[in-house]
Amino acid sequence: MTIKQWRSLASIFLICVICLGITFTNSFGGNVSEASEPTSIQIVDRFETIKNKMAKLRFCYNESCFYRNVTSKIVPPSNTNPHYTAEISAAVERPSSSPDLADYHFVYANDLWQLLKGEEFTDVADYVFVGDHYEIYSVHNSHTLKGNLEKAKEEGGIKSGYLPLYYQVLDRGIERIKAD
Repeated sequence: MTIKQWRSLASIFLICVICLGITFTNSFGGNVSEASEPTSIQIVDRFETIKNKMAKLRFCYNESCFYRNVTSKIVPPSNTNPHYTAEISAAVERPSSSPDLADYHFVYANDLWQLLKGEEFTDVADYVFVGDHYEIYSVHNSHTLKGNLEKAKEEGGIKSGYLPLYYQVLDRGIERIKAD
């Protein structure tokens, strides 16, 4: 196996662990009355709001980095997965000659949408995000850069759509709920 395949396998394993943790947490959480739980239409609408806010993001200093062709897919709970899951996919416009792609994966747990992971692929680098950690593999120097988002946010060196999605659209990866 190549290093990239091992990284992908490790990312998938981490997501499985996160999903199991969320499922375990939910099974021991306090019971909320059925009347206060949002309907499936409300859950889907809330996800569409996240997608629409993300589609308006600019994440480069010169504002030339943005999303286009933003699409989403929502999978309702099933016998094998007790949670809604969702994915947002988009083309990323950056000042480069090649098309870049982004995929972000969410789960609906504890009555909130949560960003689990994301990938961004460019002609020169692969970005992998899991929660508040990232790995960037650069083809220029065959080097992997790893770190946490808080430090990356402070330093401002990563031109990725995941950061503003994680911090501006969401609250540290968790859906923002408007106060009524």
